[in-house]
Amino acid sequence: MSNLLDKFLPIVNDINSVFYQLKNRSNDELRNEFYRIEQNVNKSDSKSKAQDLSLVNTFAIVKEVARRFSEGNIIVQANSYDKFLSENFDFVSINGNNAIYKNRWDVGGVPFQWNMVHYDEQLLGGIMLHFGYAIEMATGEGKTLVATLPVLLNALTHEGVHLMTVNDYLSKRDFQITRPLYMFLGLRVDCIECYSLYDKKRRKDAYKADITFGTNSSFTFDYLYDHLAIRPEDCVQQKHHFAIIDEIDSILIDEADTPHIVGGGEYYNDGAIYKENLPIVKELIESENSQTLYQFDKLTHSASFTINGKKWLSEKKGVPDLFENERTYQIENFDLLEPNKRQEILEKLHLQNALIRLLEALTVYERDVDYIVDGNRIIIIDNYTGRAKPSQRWEHGLHTAIEVKESVEIRDDFNGIAVISLKNYFKLYEKVSGMSGTVLPVADELLTTYGLNSITIPTHLPMIRVDEPLRVFRTMEQKDEAIIDLIIKNHQAGRPSLVGCLNIKRSEHISNLLADRDIDFNRLDAKTTKEEAITVAKAGIGNAITVSTSVGGRGTDIKPSDDAITNGGLLVIGTDLFDSVRVDRQLKGRSGRQGNPGTSVFFVSLEDVILKNLSEEDRQALLSDVESAVNEEQFTIRALPYFKKAQANREDYLKECRENVAKKDDIIAPHRLTFYSQRNKLLYDASESDGFVNLIIQEHSVSSDSMNDHLKDLYLKTKQLVIRSLRNNRNIKIISVPFSENRHPYAILLNTSSIVDETLGFNYFSQEYKRQISLRVFDNYWKDFVMYIMEELDNNEIQSLDTRYTKMMTNIKSTIIRRLLRSTILFSEVYKKEQRPNERVSRPLNSNIILPDSPCPCGSQKKFCECHGRNIRRKRRR
Repeated sequence: MSNLLDKFLPIVNDINSVFYQLKNRSNDELRNEFYRIEQNVNKSDSKSKAQDLSLVNTFAIVKEVARRFSEGNIIVQANSYDKFLSENFDFVSINGNNAIYKNRWDVGGVPFQWNMVHYDEQLLGGIMLHFGYAIEMATGEGKTLVATLPVLLNALTHEGVHLMTVNDYLSKRDFQITRPLYMFLGLRVDCIECYSLYDKKRRKDAYKADITFGTNSSFTFDYLYDHLAIRPEDCVQQKHHFAIIDEIDSILIDEADTPHIVGGGEYYNDGAIYKENLPIVKELIESENSQTLYQFDKLTHSASFTINGKKWLSEKKGVPDLFENERTYQIENFDLLEPNKRQEILEKLHLQNALIRLLEALTVYERDVDYIVDGNRIIIIDNYTGRAKPSQRWEHGLHTAIEVKESVEIRDDFNGIAVISLKNYFKLYEKVSGMSGTVLPVADELLTTYGLNSITIPTHLPMIRVDEPLRVFRTMEQKDEAIIDLIIKNHQAGRPSLVGCLNIKRSEHISNLLADRDIDFNRLDAKTTKEEAITVAKAGIGNAITVSTSVGGRGTDIKPSDDAITNGGLLVIGTDLFDSVRVDRQLKGRSGRQGNPGTSVFFVSLEDVILKNLSEEDRQALLSDVESAVNEEQFTIRALPYFKKAQANREDYLKECRENVAKKDDIIAPHRLTFYSQRNKLLYDASESDGFVNLIIQEHSVSSDSMNDHLKDLYLKTKQLVIRSLRNNRNIKIISVPFSENRHPYAILLNTSSIVDETLGFNYFSQEYKRQISLRVFDNYWKDFVMYIMEELDNNEIQSLDTRYTKMMTNIKSTIIRRLLRSTILFSEVYKKEQRPNERVSRPLNSNIILPDSPCPCGSQKKFCECHGRNIRRKRRR
């Protein structure tokens, strides 16, 4: 045990001492003691210090409540919260004046009985989580129970504790397992994964709870959506107080290279240009001198045309200067060129991009490795977890290129309107901690990137799993033969086997080898996750064989049956080394849980893809070293260091990729905070718009009188429209009023009662109009900025982001002034016109508001949401 942990052991002893004293307290006394601690913390001048001082007593109470649940039902005097819970949940019932908290309830529709009490190592883990550490706890050590301790302690202040997991299944499971414990002590707990993304009311209520469960992606996307809202009531997320992250290395490290992007607004489909050019790129790849025309690297997922290749394509397309310019900044005064000239250049750049993406799709991205074809769509496979990502699309047209390659439906792409990296999202929290079975390999990165210290918590029982040495073979065929022989031998010994494969393609190969020998097995990968729960339940029984990708690693709870344990426990077989040693360790961690016996063994060969991460010099040295080996033992000893170095090289490369992805977001992070801060002022306080607009007026030397005169004219026309609508329907609360500025249509949402108020009407309209105009302009320019940073920027473009942001803010102010001074409201006089033969006229309003699908009153014969009200129905996708 480390010296740091030694310092905290006395706290564990103190917790247990108080815990033993609580056994004589009644259930009501136990709850009242918790309430007393809660009141003391919230009365304190420093809540954080008060929490630290209350740690021992709080942890002891949580442990005692867990013990009482494990022994049976808990009966207490019913309060109003108990009665509310009894009406909504199956684990609480009311009998007279008493509330009965049952120790049996459903978790995911399956009966569950609480049988857990915190042991010392879990108490220690809870302490370290409270103090903001990333803790490493071996698989099966009960991280779900560990989290209850810091969660309850930090929930005392009612400022919100966010408990994050890697997927919605785990989030809902942990929420349902632990919520009776939290609710018994009077705390509100909810899970955002239980509600639709568009169910804003219930998601907002979930965030108001003391404890909120959810996936890291849901929390991050809700933050972005909140900063696209036009009305304060549409925002759901509250504060960023304390986040506890399950599988912290997976979320903060592995997923850090994928920024979270909200897409919406404009949709487009580039299928035509990709279909047109697919045969051309295929012809280039299949030509006799193809090696001189392009180059690619599957390890880095990159491909490019050589100078000869670009010349070949230019001639094939009949565009001699196709590759003359590859960046707009290379063209002097590009922004000052004639519009048609700029458009011509942009079309060439667009064609260049399509050709590159088709090359990547045909040479680098592989079916059943990088993606699967599910029905008529392409679904990305996560490189680390092996799971499908059905809601994601590759950027820059790559997804479209693969859709064309596989001859499936070409789905729409969309513009990004908000983006943030996980790194910068988690920096919003006052405190972050987390847990995983594989923290230490990335401890340095967690410290430098997030400021998180890491520590290992010892296992409760000794780890007796046997991790056998790496088994090395000369060829893939020899390796696979040895793997199948071991699986059969283990099967005959009555032990279950979990066979871990790099990807679906490799998994199917191993499956075919087993099928050729008439051996029964189950598969667990991105294609079979619908049966995941059943497959995992069977995986530890008897001599079951489960062939899996890394889906069977992180978060999979395989419980060996009694006969399996008697015969030696679960055998984990790695058919290859994964890109990261942490993925290997996660797979090994399925065996030998909680002191059970088990074995792990990994197989490699000199033909494995992992060795491609060695330099050419190292590859030659490897072949030279093993060639002179006199026996298999010497062969293995000489080869082993090269496999370790290859895996280390791969990890270094992936780390560099994460740093490069973060570079852009790190530059815009301070700008985003400033931008969102100004936007939030306008969003939550309409009076802020007056001050904001007045500053812009002064900067642009605009007359305040002319501004007010124009707004009064708009107000009178708006008031007429509202009065006319109220005649049709007196129950109108909110109306969408269409405006236009220089042929740019938009709509403003206004409160009807405030508009017609004789005293406050104009003041309300003026503030609300300025506020919503400002928000619309902010969002439009930010969307363009996001679209730009989503492009594959080179270093020069990344370094110029600061300048681009400054220019954007200048343009925002100019546009707000122009829109305020030049906007008009349509439809005020149009109803008085006499209709001429075959003339289109605007239709009078005859409903409570202009409905999104009703005809636009301007007479365009388009739907309102597709014309002047197009900004009120803007799809936003993850």
